[in-house]
Amino acid sequence: MVIGEICAGILLQNVFFFLSGITILGSKLPPFDFSNAQGSDFFIFAELGIIFLLFLSGLETDAHKIKKAGKVSTFTAIGGVIAPFFLGFLTGYFFTGSFELGVIIGTILIATSVGVTARTLLDLHLIDSNSGVTILGGAVLDDLIAIILLAFVISTGENPFILTIKTALFFIFIICFFILKIVNKIMDVSEKIHIPKSLMSIALALCLIVSVLANELHIAAITGAFLAGLLIGITVQSSKLIEDIRTIGYGFFIPLFFVSIGASINFSEFLNLEDPVFAISGFSSLAAFIIATVMIIIVAVFGKIVGCGIGARFAGMSRRESLQVGVGMVPRMEVALIVVTAAASSGVLMGHADDQLLAMTILLGLVTTLLTPLLIKATFK
Repeated sequence: MVIGEICAGILLQNVFFFLSGITILGSKLPPFDFSNAQGSDFFIFAELGIIFLLFLSGLETDAHKIKKAGKVSTFTAIGGVIAPFFLGFLTGYFFTGSFELGVIIGTILIATSVGVTARTLLDLHLIDSNSGVTILGGAVLDDLIAIILLAFVISTGENPFILTIKTALFFIFIICFFILKIVNKIMDVSEKIHIPKSLMSIALALCLIVSVLANELHIAAITGAFLAGLLIGITVQSSKLIEDIRTIGYGFFIPLFFVSIGASINFSEFLNLEDPVFAISGFSSLAAFIIATVMIIIVAVFGKIVGCGIGARFAGMSRRESLQVGVGMVPRMEVALIVVTAAASSGVLMGHADDQLLAMTILLGLVTTLLTPLLIKATFK
């Protein structure tokens, strides 16, 4: 289903773009480019889709298992940061000759797109397996590491030390105060309100509040959504929520997130090769870009499988489970795109470097996103 939704987005983007300006029944179709429609209603719904997906993942994950898998998830995240970063840095430096671009490419390869893996594990009813729990915990951790490292790389004005402290305080506040003081009482009261679906409405409100709080603290909103789902999932009322959340999420919002991934790819303006970033002696700019992108994608897949797999194995998981964890951490998308756009807006990327790195990142996201569901199904057979 994930692959179908992404392909639908690609079709939507490119059919709409190439039909722009055509006259039908005396009316000219207006120009519209989905890939440049960030902030539009379409992408707002898509952003809600990833929040629903991570909230649902949290609800369906056993919090006690995630606590038990804390050590394994930590080792997995550390391995999944170190290996991709250094392999990405070396590959980027080799093809660009720039230390700064090498560091940015390494940072792009760190964060896992947990939405793709979570959706696949949910569809296969494996979200609560040992490997599934480890993947979710590790993905949340390496997203946080990537965001903190991004502050170092591009000097956004956010002090990395302050960002680390804020992240720690956010988790302490949400876990201690939210669990011990609020969530059980709120869920008990909401169950007693005789209004249709009041329990679901209040649970969604809590999810959005925690997501907004995480976003305002420069922590990913999806991390807040997952944490809210995890904490609400320990209440006795959670079993009454899951089917309603699945209906709303899968019925409308979640598919739009995956459609938006495909719709962000515009083949007509995909690459600007003026002032090429990637260079190989004896090859044209286009050939150098293709070769460099293929190598970076290979390094991205290999780095996550090996780095996360070794981390999971070192923490005590079996070889098969370690491979499953490594494969589940392969996809990149949201945070990788955030790294590129933040680097471009901060002035770190000069000339057409931002266009070319964005094109490379989109290809990286597309290939790893389409590849991961197939690999997960194969390794869990």
